[in-house]
Amino acid sequence: MFGAIYFVQGVIQAYQLNFFKPHMAAEGIDPDRMAVVTSLALLPFVIKWLYGIVSDRWSLFGRGHRTPYMLIGLVATAVAFALAYFIDPAASFGMLAAMVLAATFFMALFDTTADALAVDVVRPADHGRVQASMTGGRAAGLVVVSLAFGLIADAAGYQVIFLVIAGLLLVPLWFVSRVREPAERTPAHTFDRRALRVMLQPRYLLFALFLVLAWFFFQGIDGLVTYYMSEVLGSSSRTIGIYGTLKGAGMVVGALGVAGLVARFSRTTAALVTVGAVMAGGLMFGSIESERAILAAAPFWGIAVGLQWTSYVTMEMGITDTRIAASMFAILQTMGNIGIGAGEGVATALTDNLGFSAEFRLFAVGNLLLVPLILLITRRFRAMWQRADSALVADAG
Repeated sequence: MFGAIYFVQGVIQAYQLNFFKPHMAAEGIDPDRMAVVTSLALLPFVIKWLYGIVSDRWSLFGRGHRTPYMLIGLVATAVAFALAYFIDPAASFGMLAAMVLAATFFMALFDTTADALAVDVVRPADHGRVQASMTGGRAAGLVVVSLAFGLIADAAGYQVIFLVIAGLLLVPLWFVSRVREPAERTPAHTFDRRALRVMLQPRYLLFALFLVLAWFFFQGIDGLVTYYMSEVLGSSSRTIGIYGTLKGAGMVVGALGVAGLVARFSRTTAALVTVGAVMAGGLMFGSIESERAILAAAPFWGIAVGLQWTSYVTMEMGITDTRIAASMFAILQTMGNIGIGAGEGVATALTDNLGFSAEFRLFAVGNLLLVPLILLITRRFRAMWQRADSALVADAG
C-alpha cells in the first residue's frame, strides 16, 4: 500500500527533478528566476511540521488523524497541476509559480500524514522495509513516467505534462480511501505536546544539523544533472526521460540495499555507505562530458539516490515518538527540506559563476563532513536504534 501511494510522489518528482528546468529554460526563464521558484516550491515542506501538529491533534470528519488529510492533499494537488496546464510560463510566470506553490502545499500535507501513518502502524522491525517500499514506489514513478514524459514533451510540448500529472494523482485515491484507522487511539499514540520538548535535546539538534547538511550536498548534485544535460550537452527531452528511467531503476536497487544493510548490519552502516555513494556520484558527474556517459552513469547514480532517500529516513523513523508521530517526523523532514531548498538554490545560482563540473566536485567532497556527524549521532542514539535493529535482525532470521 505504501509503495502504491508513494508512486504519485515519483510522478511529481519525474517532472520536478528531470523536466522543470529544461521546461522553463525552453520558455526563456533565466536561472536566477528558476532558482527562486525551485526554492520557494519547497517552502510548504519546510513548514510541514505545522501540518503534523494539526494531524496529531485533530481527527477530521470522524475518519481519523491521517487518511482524511491524505485525501484532501491528493485531490487539491491534482487540481493545481490541472490549472497549471492553462498558464503560459513566458507570459505569466508569477501565476505558474503560484500554482506550483499551491501544488506543493497540498502535496506536503499528503506527504506529512502518509509518513505519520507509517510511523503509527509499522513496527520498528519493519522500518527499513517500509521505507524501501516507499522509495521503490517513488522510483517506480520515475521509471515509468520519466520516459513517457520525455516522449510527451517531444510530441506535444512540456505543458501537457501538467495534465498527465493531474490524472495520475487520482490513481492512489482508491488505496487511501480503503484505509480504516482505529476508532480510538492508544495512550502511546495520543497527542501530548510535552513530548515536543525532546526535540530540544542536544542529540536531536545534532541530528537536525546532519539532515540539513546531508540534503544540501545531495541536492547540489542531483538538482543540476538534467539542467547540465539540457544547457551544456543539448540533450533532448526524450534523452532526459531516458536518464530519469535509468536513474529510477537504480533507485529501486538502492532502496532494497538499505533494507538489507539495516537487517544485516545497522542503520549507521547504511548511512556511511550512502555518504560514499553520493560522493562517488558527484565526482563521477564532475568528469562526464557526453550524453552517452551520463546515461551510462544514470543507474549507478540512481543507486546512490535510493540509498539517500531511504537510509536517512529509516534513521528518522527509529527516533520518532508515536505520541507526536506526524509532528516530530515532519520536523525532522523539514530539516532535510531546508537543506534541499538551500542546495537547490545555491547550486542553480552558481552555475553561471563556477560551472557545472566544479560544482559537482565541490558538493561531492562536502559529503565528507557527514562522516563524523554520523558517528557522533550513533553514539547518542545507539541504545534506541539497537533495540529496533535487534528486532529486525531477529525477525529476518
